[in-house]
Amino acid sequence: MKIFAGTDGLNIPDLFYSASRRIILNGAVYGPFAKSERHQAGLDTALNKPEFQRFDIIAIEPELNFSWKESFLGALRFGISRQATEEEIKISHTFLTDLEKKYPDKIRIHPARNLPCTPVIVVDDTICFGQYAHAEPHAPEGFWGMVEADVEKLIEWTKSGRPPSSSTKKEIAAFRLINECARSMNLSGS
Repeated sequence: MKIFAGTDGLNIPDLFYSASRRIILNGAVYGPFAKSERHQAGLDTALNKPEFQRFDIIAIEPELNFSWKESFLGALRFGISRQATEEEIKISHTFLTDLEKKYPDKIRIHPARNLPCTPVIVVDDTICFGQYAHAEPHAPEGFWGMVEADVEKLIEWTKSGRPPSSSTKKEIAAFRLINECARSMNLSGS
């Protein structure tokens, strides 16, 4: 496992360029991706590969209003006005729906119906994860981890809701991140 101070060290655009099978984004709001040509080019490269199978995005939608939404957005964009945050949600939503229209067979957008616990980016078997906090600077400037794991196996484990008793500590820790995503995508058996 590697730890980075900020997302720059993760080099997310290059991760997207290298994706060959799957991407999962569980970050709630993707305004920064919408404003980045490198992120967009990386996603286009991945999505245009014939072998690329699936891109799942868990996102807050502008019209959905859950009891946790306001307090979560207060942490996600701490110190930014509610109006500016709502505008970023709209930019994110437009970016995602435009991307979905461009690649309808490969993209699935899942509305965030549960309180997001941690931002997670999955590219093939690479899992990147950060943390939300009631703080400035925001999540992209916090600590981020990167770990390699058998993501397809971990997704299969979500059907039972838990890893097998023979799992290693690393597998269990990675499963928690994938299970968080899978539950938001309604892939789990529970």
